Amino acid sequence: MSFNAPARYFDGKTSAAQNVTVIIDDRDVILCKDGNLGDAFATLSRRDLLLCEKPHANSPLRLRRLRDDGMRIVFAKEDAKTVGDILCQGPVPVAVDEASGRAITRLTVGIIGFTALVGLVIWLAVPVAAQIFADLYPKQSEIAMGKSARDQILYTLGKLDDDFEVCEPTDQAYDAVDKIITQLGTNTPLGYDYEVTFVRSDIPNALALPGGQILVFSALTDIMDSPEAFTGVLAHEIGHSEMRHGLRNLFANSAITQLIRLISGGAMIFPAELALKQGYTRGMEREADAFALDSMQRANIRTTDTAILFAKLRDMMEKDHGGVDLPEMLSSHPDMNARITLFENATATGTVQIDAAEWQSLKTVCDDESDG
Repeated sequence: MSFNAPARYFDGKTSAAQNVTVIIDDRDVILCKDGNLGDAFATLSRRDLLLCEKPHANSPLRLRRLRDDGMRIVFAKEDAKTVGDILCQGPVPVAVDEASGRAITRLTVGIIGFTALVGLVIWLAVPVAAQIFADLYPKQSEIAMGKSARDQILYTLGKLDDDFEVCEPTDQAYDAVDKIITQLGTNTPLGYDYEVTFVRSDIPNALALPGGQILVFSALTDIMDSPEAFTGVLAHEIGHSEMRHGLRNLFANSAITQLIRLISGGAMIFPAELALKQGYTRGMEREADAFALDSMQRANIRTTDTAILFAKLRDMMEKDHGGVDLPEMLSSHPDMNARITLFENATATGTVQIDAAEWQSLKTVCDDESDG
């Protein structure tokens, strides 16, 4: 009784593969030229052969000599189970190399362990290194970088959105921003001369760039009910700048990308890279929230208005995602409900030292009738 199956044959001397037809009988494995059963070029005793792994229906099956010389006969996964069953039965059954399976298991466990170790090193060491580099980076260079980044962002947004526009605040609006920043810095000295740029956009957002540059989008001011809510956002963005998060992010993301590419052999492991970067960014967001709370408490500016603004943003986010809030893992910001609670529970009760007209000039800075 015999069985025929196609296979790939490696002689162990070169890396070249040869298509063959394999005849398996009760005692021997005979190799023939592809499709030609009458043209045998090697006869191997089943006693001298070993299966490299247990037969599985969904993976190829490899056959080698008992004394391994590199020779391999590789059966396709479609034939693997049938061939394996035949080789393991009969008067001269072929054994399975159990050590090979254990070696693969050890290798797999080793790779997982090494990857976890590298991930732990990235998680713990990169933020420390990024902080050191950010602290050593010259402040004047950081300020110049921030202005350049601001100009590039404004240019790019202008190309992508026809309705995008840089708004020109009135003198009254400029004065209101200066008063708010001065009040925030009364008991919390600030390290930069802050420059706030207002832009018309339907994205409710604000953005801190290196060196004291802050962008505020009109869709965010539109949903603010008070200058205290505006102050909470501004204090948060100032926190990013004071802790040099822009530089730390730049250095950290570059390091994470290079390390991930290194351990992946040049192929980007996107989920791992995203998780590490997002985790690092969320830590910065928490630091900026803590700075905002502390500076507003010191200046006796109530934070409950900021909590109300965050609740509006949460509701908008849930609506945009079909009523399902994004989990914290998928967002660069901490959980919004936790942030709302944080700002709700602060004890400051004072107000911002600007009058109603100054607040109106801020809130309507990008309205058509207010643009200069």
